Amino acid sequence: MKKILIYLIFILMLPVIVYGQSKGNSKDSHTVNTAKKMEDVIYLKNGAIVRGIIIEQVPNKSVEIKSNDNNYFIFKMDEVQKIARENRLNDPTDYKKKGFLNITEIGFGFGVNTINTYQGSFDIDGQDPILGIRTINGYQLNEYFSFGLGVGFEAFLDGDNKGALIPFTIDTRINFRKGKISPTLNLNGGYSVGVQNSSGLAANPSIGIKLYLTKKIAYIFNIGYKVQQQNVNLPDEFGVEIPRIVNYQFLSLSTGLIF
Repeated sequence: MKKILIYLIFILMLPVIVYGQSKGNSKDSHTVNTAKKMEDVIYLKNGAIVRGIIIEQVPNKSVEIKSNDNNYFIFKMDEVQKIARENRLNDPTDYKKKGFLNITEIGFGFGVNTINTYQGSFDIDGQDPILGIRTINGYQLNEYFSFGLGVGFEAFLDGDNKGALIPFTIDTRINFRKGKISPTLNLNGGYSVGVQNSSGLAANPSIGIKLYLTKKIAYIFNIGYKVQQQNVNLPDEFGVEIPRIVNYQFLSLSTGLIF
């Protein structure tokens, strides 16, 4: 039990360690990439400003520039007020497009029904809530799609023998649009290892909203449907306890951060 908890804490702390290392190396990466963040700027006497890359400049005659939106312009020098090289302006749509990501979120599940085992006359109370936390380490392929592997900890809040679980899952997320905010479809499923009780398959599809707080960090909120399979021991008609498979069902809510 202690080894499992130590391993879980290490997994939960992994994204913090990676993020700290990347911050520690930020000075070097800034030095290397400084040139990539510069652009040519032409200020015209009529007040217009064109930003991009100067293609050709003929002294005292003309200047040709390719703008950031891939248009080409040629200006006579008597139209130009000044030419400068400046730091590139931040693109308001320039949010994270690809690379390593971590998703850390907390979740709450409302049990939605009473489950009949269909083996005898016994019903299982499926209306108890469940509380959990999970972290997912993965890769963002582009602005629309990411995948990863997750681990978490979940506990039934009923005080009986349903106990606690450690889910190991595969996570896939789809964003439906680019930019600061997007609706999402999330597919999460795998296998939950019982800490004090039985193990079983788990699935948690959901829909949600992804909102970027910075260029690299996003807030998420999801609502979905969760199924957790477990074995329970129930007596048969002769009073002999035998294992029976049940599927607990939940309306799930989760919130967290992606970075």
